[in-house]
Amino acid sequence: MVPALLSERKVNTTFAILAVVFSVISGVIAAVGAGNFLMGAVEGLFDYGHPYGRMIGGMVIVVFSGLLGILSAIFTLIVLNQWSSTLNENIQNSKILLDYAKQKVETEKQMNLVALQSHLSVLTLNVWAYWAYLIVYVISFFIPMLSFVLWILAVIFLSIYLQSVFTVAKKLEEIKNIMYPVFGISSPMMSYIKQRSIGVFILLVIVTLGIYWWYLLIKLSDEINQYIDADQKLRQAINL
Repeated sequence: MVPALLSERKVNTTFAILAVVFSVISGVIAAVGAGNFLMGAVEGLFDYGHPYGRMIGGMVIVVFSGLLGILSAIFTLIVLNQWSSTLNENIQNSKILLDYAKQKVETEKQMNLVALQSHLSVLTLNVWAYWAYLIVYVISFFIPMLSFVLWILAVIFLSIYLQSVFTVAKKLEEIKNIMYPVFGISSPMMSYIKQRSIGVFILLVIVTLGIYWWYLLIKLSDEINQYIDADQKLRQAINL
């Protein structure tokens, strides 16, 4: 009988979608508010219309867009944290399965399982980079004079975190494609998680003016969930 495993919480793709929606709406509303404010300022120069009302209305709209931006940031941070939590739980369950299987299979297969264990042992998610990113990101709002430097630091920490997520997610899938045949389970190769590099990611974010980041937030969340679903189904077929 397969030992008890950790409950793997999947990534909340609804939060990822909400993060993108709020971010888009926030940007549009901010543009409208800034436009109203500037029009009011121009009207004030020429003493035309009701400039102060338009300027105040523009400021209110901008403030509202800022609140939506904060909501978007909160949902984004939750999803980023869920990526590492889900993958870490899957790593731990994989280790439990391998320890159990080593006691049940013949000596030949034990060698393969030991090799897989060594691969799993070096899989490390740089969760510290996520928390460093979060801290620097929050501090940047309270120290406007250093916001540019802090934003650069935040991007560096986020890049380190994302690279570890890209690497670990793909490696986990590759390990499972080797592990299950050792258990005697014949199944199609899992290929839900795409191979990604941080360099290409940064380039695409710049070229698409940030749109690729919105795409990745939803897409990678869905890929991780598909991998978890497939992995859980294959586990149920284990009979050692």
